[in-house]
Amino acid sequence: MVADATVTTVPFFRRDVIGAATANMPTRSTSAMGRRRSILLRIGEALGVIEIPHPLPRLAASEPTAPYAEDEVLELRAWAHNQRDSSYRASARALLALGMGAGLPTRDICEVRVEHVLAAGSFIIVAGNNPRLVPVLPTWTEDLVELTATSQTGVLFRPGTRWHKNIVTVFAARSTGAKIRPSTQRMRASWLVHHLAEGMPMQDLLHAAGLASMDALVRYQRFLPAQSLAARLDTTALPSLESVSPSPRHRSRR
Repeated sequence: MVADATVTTVPFFRRDVIGAATANMPTRSTSAMGRRRSILLRIGEALGVIEIPHPLPRLAASEPTAPYAEDEVLELRAWAHNQRDSSYRASARALLALGMGAGLPTRDICEVRVEHVLAAGSFIIVAGNNPRLVPVLPTWTEDLVELTATSQTGVLFRPGTRWHKNIVTVFAARSTGAKIRPSTQRMRASWLVHHLAEGMPMQDLLHAAGLASMDALVRYQRFLPAQSLAARLDTTALPSLESVSPSPRHRSRR
């Protein structure tokens, strides 16, 4: 029997060694690699050769941007029509039609040309790094038809102005009238919430919005109206609750 045994610390239980070893395991199963790595890390922590990291405090989730209310949309329409000249009015209307009607972010708004507006304003072709076909809300198609018919440059929003990330903010700040000013984030939120409430297929909404994951949509759940699906059902075709007989197994025994 050994009276005094000393554990020799070898450099096997290091995070970089464990990471490299598991990455070169003869398996393609990421779950198996993950399990082995977790076991080796726990052994190293138990032996005291791998420091147990202190957990960082959880960061608070960012608040989602609230969509515009109906009365605010009316105010924005009035804001657009009351700008100082025809050029500014056209850009203001284009900003609302593309932001509120198609949910486009700033860069996409600035890149829309007349030829990108299809089917009497019902769809927008978005080019660039994330090409897609975006449906336009019916309440904004008429604006797009008028704007494409009267455009003299082919560009709908701020023709002749070089793009920069604050182009919408600067445009809104220099505009006249109205207490409320357009925000691309809030307009996009309004468009997303509308389609979520209407039950647009998720894969179609993700594609049209240029999003890669449903995680980006979960945050807007709080803005959905209650029982939006039930409100769309034709209840006249359904039997009343009073006329539905209870199942025999649920009838009370006498």
